[in-house]
Amino acid sequence: MCRHFLFVSVFIKDLSNRRARQNLQKQDIDDTMEYNKYTAVKETNHMNIQMQVCGLIILLLILYFYKRQDTVGLYTEALFRRALYMCMCCLVLDIVSVILIVKQDSFPGVLVRAECKMYLLSLGGTGYVALVYACADAFGLTHINNFVKRLGIVAAVVGVIIFSLPIYIYCEGRDVYTYGPSCIATYISAVVLILATLYYTTKRGNGMNPRRRRAIRIWMTIWLVSAGIQLMNSQMLLVGFAGALGIVILFFELENPEANIDRKTGFFNGRTFTDYIKYKYNSGEDVSGIVLSLDNAHSNDIRIEHMDDIMQEVTELIRRVPEVKRFKTDDREFTLVFDSGEQMERAYNMISNRFQREWLEDMENVTPVSLQPYYLLVPSGRVADDADEMMGFIRYFRSHCMDTPEKHVIVIDEDSVAKKRERDVMLATIIKAMEDDRVEVFFQPIYSTHTKKFVSAEALVRIRREDGSIIPPGLFIPIAEETGLIVKLGERVFEKVCQFITEHTPEQYGVEYIEINLSVVQCEAKSLAKCYSDIMDQYQINPAFINLEITESASIVMRKTLLDNMRALINYGVSFSLDDFGNGQSNLNYIVDMPVHIVKFDRDMTQAYFESEKARYVLQAATDMIQGLGLEVVAEGVETAQQLRELERLGIDYIQGYYFSKPIEVDKYLVFLKEKNK
Repeated sequence: MCRHFLFVSVFIKDLSNRRARQNLQKQDIDDTMEYNKYTAVKETNHMNIQMQVCGLIILLLILYFYKRQDTVGLYTEALFRRALYMCMCCLVLDIVSVILIVKQDSFPGVLVRAECKMYLLSLGGTGYVALVYACADAFGLTHINNFVKRLGIVAAVVGVIIFSLPIYIYCEGRDVYTYGPSCIATYISAVVLILATLYYTTKRGNGMNPRRRRAIRIWMTIWLVSAGIQLMNSQMLLVGFAGALGIVILFFELENPEANIDRKTGFFNGRTFTDYIKYKYNSGEDVSGIVLSLDNAHSNDIRIEHMDDIMQEVTELIRRVPEVKRFKTDDREFTLVFDSGEQMERAYNMISNRFQREWLEDMENVTPVSLQPYYLLVPSGRVADDADEMMGFIRYFRSHCMDTPEKHVIVIDEDSVAKKRERDVMLATIIKAMEDDRVEVFFQPIYSTHTKKFVSAEALVRIRREDGSIIPPGLFIPIAEETGLIVKLGERVFEKVCQFITEHTPEQYGVEYIEINLSVVQCEAKSLAKCYSDIMDQYQINPAFINLEITESASIVMRKTLLDNMRALINYGVSFSLDDFGNGQSNLNYIVDMPVHIVKFDRDMTQAYFESEKARYVLQAATDMIQGLGLEVVAEGVETAQQLRELERLGIDYIQGYYFSKPIEVDKYLVFLKEKNK
């Protein structure tokens, strides 16, 4: 019995020990699972917090470098700062919300939920600022302010709704997130803001800075992708960090102040100047300015071996100008922008007075240099309708200033702008007329004093308006030459003359050749000879029927290219005349050197013959010398029978002028020939 009882006692005791061990193992397992759960949550949240902290550090570094540099004061700069601060706020709130959720047992539930809602509001606020930033280029400042006001009201209402709606917190395993109506409202509003931003960058993209459009689209894309990833994997908190990446993109692509600075001078660069002018016009503010250029500046020493030293001294001069935004818009060009015309005038007087003195006076073993720069003065920006037009004015007048060495100061005021606009209208008229084939050729007959017949004519270009009226050549020829359109226009005239010769065979009326003008610009074209010979081949024209008129100025400016073209065309069979002799630096050496066989006296030279005794001797001597060289002479501008008789007595070979006929259309010219050359 005792042995049995002892056995039972031992068995019961063993069973109890086994149950105790099982309970302990079960408790260990439960404790381990709970620990692993805690560890997983802790590791995941540590990773999320670390990601947000990294984003925050990046933004702090950007803020540090941003604050170190001067900014020009653009509206977009203010918006970028708001976006930067909003993203920083969003990251901080994201970090705090994660901590509060994980440790929610230690904090009041109301506080945790309120903080989470603040984070949601910061997300919406970042989207709001991004939309405004995207539209800043596309809208004018007045419109953007109205847009901000309307959007701000909507955003405030949405913010109240988000904050009022309930929010729920989930913290289980690796998942730590919020959900509920408040979150849904936030997601909907954020998506709407992102889509609106993408919409405006597309609809109004042409009015935006291309780099800003590209940067914003990338930012919004990153945001959408990160939101999608976070939606599918709630463990990953990416949205806040994506906002930080967007700020990084904007900073390096657009808003880095150092990228707006010219490194040599410390002034703002040309790209920033364009943005600033656009901002001033969009804000409705007036603007005045000075463009100071040392390109091709007149100097007492053409070599200017110490130009870098001069530029350094000029930079210091510009640095002393008060009340101004300073820009280095080209290698040797400074642009100063003021808030008023009075400030501009004071600065101009200061700068121009300094240029009255020599430069490099303080350098040893260096000859001082005097400089005459070029100035563009803009007393008021109100002369232009918008920033693009003003930039166009600056480019045009800057080029005009460079092309007119004797004119060192050009004022962009109402008068000059009106002329520029008239020029633009005329330019458009020329282009449209060429497209519509409203370019015509008029002929002015040329009389031979030997045969007493009209043996030639000068072909003159005319442009007909859409209403049928004729535009005087003095209005469109200078513009065509300035823009280079004279080359195409000249080709068109030459082709029409060849067509006229083919269709009407003017030789049957006694015409021996047709004179066609070449402008200085046409003489610069190396393809002139080939182009004209190809046209003659096309219309099967006898080259001997063509006489090309070159001006004295062309023979001076483009001598080598002109001679090459002349020799090629002469070999083809074409002859040449020297037009406007006596209107400029008339020199018989030009006649000797140039392969021409006709010299045309300018109208003023012809008229002077009848008004001055000295002019009589000059014209007589010139005629004798030219004819002594085996060349023929044409006198232009003859208007009376007496003038005709006098010039015939003098021995002039050909007479041209209103006494016989003005330039007339093809049909009238043919009738004229039939009547006069019987």
